[in-house]
Amino acid sequence: MKKLILSLLILITTKANAQNNSYIVTMDGIGAIKIDMKQDELEKLLNKKIPLTNPWDTSGAWYDSAKIKYKNIEIRIAFQRTYTDDKNFYMGITGMQTSSPLCKTKSGIGIGSDKLKIIAAYEDNTLIVTSDAITVRDNEDRRMIVFHLKNKKVVIIEPTTYFTDSE
Repeated sequence: MKKLILSLLILITTKANAQNNSYIVTMDGIGAIKIDMKQDELEKLLNKKIPLTNPWDTSGAWYDSAKIKYKNIEIRIAFQRTYTDDKNFYMGITGMQTSSPLCKTKSGIGIGSDKLKIIAAYEDNTLIVTSDAITVRDNEDRRMIVFHLKNKKVVIIEPTTYFTDSE
């Protein structure tokens, strides 16, 4: 009987941890949704087609977005066209935004967190602080998280990319 209860407890704990990891926000993305993921990879993950406004637009560098439901949260996904050769391209994720209280960073920053908690958690990163946002840049990669603020509290979390002057 003790073995059965112990096994059940381990199963419940493992399942709870897996669900919590689904909503972890990093500079790479939210849960299993990652920056640089291709549209077809995201569709496979979600098991559904993601319609874009105008994916065959031929006006050059081109962006689009879509709102998706991932597990129990809504995420706005930003896509950019990436060419594989002169004629072929795919739509790749360049960023995402959510205002779900289920989403948090590993240090516990989420919707409702205050400005000072973000600054303390990311003091070793490059920070850009304005009245309505705190941008935390990865010092190794071109990734960042933008914490959009209202009344000094986080209202939107946005893992995304940035470009340097040399690009």
